[in-house]
Amino acid sequence: MKKLFLLAFLVLATGMAQSQQVAVKAPEAASPLAISQAKAAATDYKMQFMPIDERTTIRRDKSVGRLPKTTEKHGLTEIGLMANTYAYIGDNRNQIAFDPNTGNVASVFRGNDRSTGGDGNTLYVRYSSDNGVNWGPQGDNVATSPSPRYPNIFLHWDGSKANTALMWPQVDRFNDGTSGWRDFYTMKSDMGNANAQYGISPNPPYWSIPYLTVPDQSTGDLYNMALGIDPSSAEASTGEIYLLRSTDGGLNWAAVTFDNPVFTADMVPNGYFSSNLRLDISPDGSTMIMAFALIIESEPGSAFLLDENHEVAWKISTDKGLTWGDLQRFRPADIQNKPQPFDAKWTMAWDFDVVLDYKNRPHFLTVGSADIYPYSPFYDAPTDTTISLTAVDSTFATEITYYEDGGNREWRMFPIGPVRRIRTDRMSFTAGSTTDAPAIFRAEPKWARSFDGKKIYAKWISPVLSWRVALVAGTPTLFADTLHQIYANGRHVDSKSVSAWTYSWPFGYPEQVTNEMDSLMRMTAIEEVMTKYSKIAYYAGNDGTLHMTFVEWGIGETVDDDPVNTDQVVWYVQDAKVPVPDVAAVEEIDATPGDFKLAQNYPNPFNPSTEITFTLPQGGQTMLRVYNLLGQEVATLVNEFRNAGTHRATFDASNLPTGMYIYRLESGSFSASRKMMLSK
Repeated sequence: MKKLFLLAFLVLATGMAQSQQVAVKAPEAASPLAISQAKAAATDYKMQFMPIDERTTIRRDKSVGRLPKTTEKHGLTEIGLMANTYAYIGDNRNQIAFDPNTGNVASVFRGNDRSTGGDGNTLYVRYSSDNGVNWGPQGDNVATSPSPRYPNIFLHWDGSKANTALMWPQVDRFNDGTSGWRDFYTMKSDMGNANAQYGISPNPPYWSIPYLTVPDQSTGDLYNMALGIDPSSAEASTGEIYLLRSTDGGLNWAAVTFDNPVFTADMVPNGYFSSNLRLDISPDGSTMIMAFALIIESEPGSAFLLDENHEVAWKISTDKGLTWGDLQRFRPADIQNKPQPFDAKWTMAWDFDVVLDYKNRPHFLTVGSADIYPYSPFYDAPTDTTISLTAVDSTFATEITYYEDGGNREWRMFPIGPVRRIRTDRMSFTAGSTTDAPAIFRAEPKWARSFDGKKIYAKWISPVLSWRVALVAGTPTLFADTLHQIYANGRHVDSKSVSAWTYSWPFGYPEQVTNEMDSLMRMTAIEEVMTKYSKIAYYAGNDGTLHMTFVEWGIGETVDDDPVNTDQVVWYVQDAKVPVPDVAAVEEIDATPGDFKLAQNYPNPFNPSTEITFTLPQGGQTMLRVYNLLGQEVATLVNEFRNAGTHRATFDASNLPTGMYIYRLESGSFSASRKMMLSK
């Protein structure tokens, strides 16, 4: 029994070492040195070896392992069965789309027809016309090429209705006998695949897998990016990524220009490599951004998953991609006045995304860590499978953006919510041995935004359980963090407060973390499978409704990676909503200077909103903030220069629980605080 647990710990320790350090090395076989290190680590963590049955039950009964269609958090709708989950992989494309003008939702997936005689040449689209509440039946196969792969969908609004814009690449054979990407195919149709029209990409060059489709709301054009492939060989890439445009709703695509590629290899300096190339367009169509993470190598061919020297890089175009400005780059570690706990230390992960708001400002999304207490499942959960949330104190999905004051650009960093592990190394349940390479999952952060660009939403995944036991080559083996949930949060972009996000987290005070705080941001509560390859639609609803899908991995009726009897379900998350209040308007009701005064709010008690009046003797930078009784900031009502006189601010507490709150006014050398009661 002791040997069994040393083996289990070794598998876990190997994955932990990888997730904390070098990214590209596979697990090694157990050596005497590794076993002795595992013993020492177990001693350091004060782990008590005990029979597995006293810790958790290994559930292999197929009849009880299937993911239920409802959970305690949100309902789940089964969109369809996939040929394999790799058809859903990749942050650079999307299989869920939403049109906020009509409430239409659409999802595309590569169908499960791997039965005898099946050829895998199917693409299916499912639709909802009521914001994802109800879904129509699976339609007919829409693929027109013999080997469709990695489908990408967008619902394009033409001013009167939305149409489906679908694209997918195809594997083909080249003149030299190699196989690779060659063409991408397109479909444009009305909702429900009605009046479908089909197209094919122009060549040469041939094209690799297209990226995520983004809209130009000012013209109705759609944009995408794709790597050019030399027609002579699948291995002869041009090394250039071109901007593609469709002016007819996604049917026909062409390069904007071949003279100015959106990305070239020489943009990446020596000693770095690029990660997660992204494209976005501002709501008014005036600004286009291409951005990516610059990952510094720790040694040739390797890089740390977390490093203070990772950078953000981007280029801007103001003429729809015909020309691009100079490459800009900076280290987030150099940001001044970083919030807790990043003021002590900042390291950046590879995860990356970007969105432009209605003021054309970029918002970068990544995962940052202060690495105060490196995560250890044996320390955080020594006796059962419940994580101690108080240890989740230093790694978070993180927004990086800037504000301009008098022409000066001030970069700001906003922690969003918890990420328990930068990377999860998950072994297959049908692994042949303990040395098989694990599947690797990171946090999958992705932006969505409102149609007007005033509200942004972040989605990511994070494990909830600290470890799980599964069979590997018939042996019960301990794995780290195998169960992932989807998290989401949102904010109004005009707020300058780190607490502007709908759901707050005591980032610098881990002892105040509770399961209730964590559950507010969790969009799922699944028990038997993990979410992987999670997706979120480009647009969110004006009320904060988010449209998200994921592919299961777990102990379902058939295991996820079974190559013959696949049962890989695409799930849609029902009722996912993150309401984001507008920035409170501050009204000047009297320009006459008076004594500094903070009046009692009215009404009080209140539900859900109240008004706060204050008087300033002179103009100055003014802050009016609201705190809960733990001292956590829950709202910033004023953070700007205000003239002398009397002003009135509205505080909307629709998203806050009943209780006592404190509001505090600061302006120049003056300050005052009062209490108010929210009663729902």
